[in-house]
Amino acid sequence: MTRRSKRKGFTLIELVVVLSIMVILATLGIVGYQSSFPPGVISAARNEIHGMLRFARQQAITQGSNSMLIVNYEKADTEKFLRYIGVIVEDEYNSGNWNAAHSGVYLPEGVFFVPQIVDGATDGFSFDAAWPADGADPDIRSQYNCSNVVASPNAIGAIEYPVNMTIALDASTGDEQDWIGFQFGPDGRVKGVDFSACSAGDGSQSNHIVLGTARRLSETDLRFEKSENALGIVLRRNGVSYAVDDTDAM
Repeated sequence: MTRRSKRKGFTLIELVVVLSIMVILATLGIVGYQSSFPPGVISAARNEIHGMLRFARQQAITQGSNSMLIVNYEKADTEKFLRYIGVIVEDEYNSGNWNAAHSGVYLPEGVFFVPQIVDGATDGFSFDAAWPADGADPDIRSQYNCSNVVASPNAIGAIEYPVNMTIALDASTGDEQDWIGFQFGPDGRVKGVDFSACSAGDGSQSNHIVLGTARRLSETDLRFEKSENALGIVLRRNGVSYAVDDTDAM
């Protein structure tokens, strides 16, 4: 007798099992991707910076001097650029000598301080097409003008930070980097920062801070994406700040 060869194939039950496994694996992949950037990470980062902002104001009032929240703006330092935040305090009012009052913190991976647009091609960052243009409503970008005049220079200067000694702003020590500043006076009000670029930026003013998500396309291009995830902190002229989730509120 001739033995019939058995036909190889999948039964319906086997196909259902295989498809079920594929669906489970795909779901796990999606969950794993989402968990790598938890939904609450921007909110947590915003809360930490908000706490540092209030700490800077408290330092100005208690020390009777000037203080400043600073955000790294050194594009060559890809680890710190728009991710590293610190606080400095003037040792005596208008002395021009500053000390680090905080060791500094890094924002979580993927979360960045959203800068104003100056020249994305040379400043090390850009925005995707869906991000509102500069001056659009809502304005989903931080504001750090030297005065309340929008066309005034940006509050950016050179600092060697963190430090264990007294430093001068805009000093040429070879170790300084560019930083964005938000300054408080001894009365707790927001004032124009003491960087040389803001020599005419005296008096109280209002600013706001925005945090958002970005990814590196290259060493020289940090691309901001998903503006709908951005969260902010509004800083009133009197120094009082509050968190905002609705970007229209800024």
